Amino acid sequence: MRIGAVIAAAGMPGGYRAYEELEHTDGTTMVRRMIETFRLAGVEDIVVVTGYRAKETEKRLAKLGAVFLRREDYETAQMLDFVKDGLEYLRKSCGRIFFCPADVPLFTEETLRKMEEQKAPVVIPLYEGRKGHPILFDTALADRITSYTGERGLKGAIDGSGAETVLVPVKDGGVLIRARREDRFEEIAQRDQALRIHPRIKLQLTGKEPFFGPGIMVLLKQIGILGSVREACEKSGMSYSKGWSLIRTAERELGYPIVDRSPGGRTGGTASVTPEGRRMMKCYEKLEQETTEFARERYREIFFPGMDENTMSNTEES
Repeated sequence: MRIGAVIAAAGMPGGYRAYEELEHTDGTTMVRRMIETFRLAGVEDIVVVTGYRAKETEKRLAKLGAVFLRREDYETAQMLDFVKDGLEYLRKSCGRIFFCPADVPLFTEETLRKMEEQKAPVVIPLYEGRKGHPILFDTALADRITSYTGERGLKGAIDGSGAETVLVPVKDGGVLIRARREDRFEEIAQRDQALRIHPRIKLQLTGKEPFFGPGIMVLLKQIGILGSVREACEKSGMSYSKGWSLIRTAERELGYPIVDRSPGGRTGGTASVTPEGRRMMKCYEKLEQETTEFARERYREIFFPGMDENTMSNTEES
């Protein structure tokens, strides 16, 4: 089952503004960390809901392959509104979705994987008896969550859905730590970063020139969802001309079309990914996943010879 993630970075409730209270940490850096952690746990479809300082945030995160949903009313919107935006966008492509506000970025890959192992409709991490973030829930709950109109926010929507909720005990205090001075956030984040060294692979296919990589992948995914190259470019944080340049380069190197298009003047017309394009995406994604896992395994073998993954984790934690 495909799993997606929604990061709420739009406004006051759990968003980007929390980082303005800190001296040495900005919100974009932490959202980048969240995206990387989700990727390590196998989450490919990631949505960032933006609002406050949206253009800056989207520009700085544009090359990470996330999708941006901009919330113009971010000053009055509530956390549940951000959940609804992401859920509506991902419900057709993902069976389950993580949700997390941008000011709780220090959760670990291990926590995500432990949550993914649970089969309940709603999964919440529990650290020392306290519920944390992110929350994982089935997209089958979409209608019940998006139709909630009460005053208890996401908690009320989940409780009102009547879905079974599993609380997963974790040894990860990051599920609770918010971006604020009273939580000693910057001190903990700096120490945490020293333990997060890992290989990151950017896979790119090359013919006469590089033509297929993370950028074209996220663009094609969005064309498949939105049916529009223009909208796909906007959500992917790239210009319309850049998007078409990626498509034309890939088609020239492959020798066949990967996007069917119907011209539509100012609106950009309609578009869809061709069967050959979908096959290319599937093959690339499989190669990327296997390459990443191989690199991680070799990293452990080379940098931590003689240690298995559990031993290495225990060494780092100490």
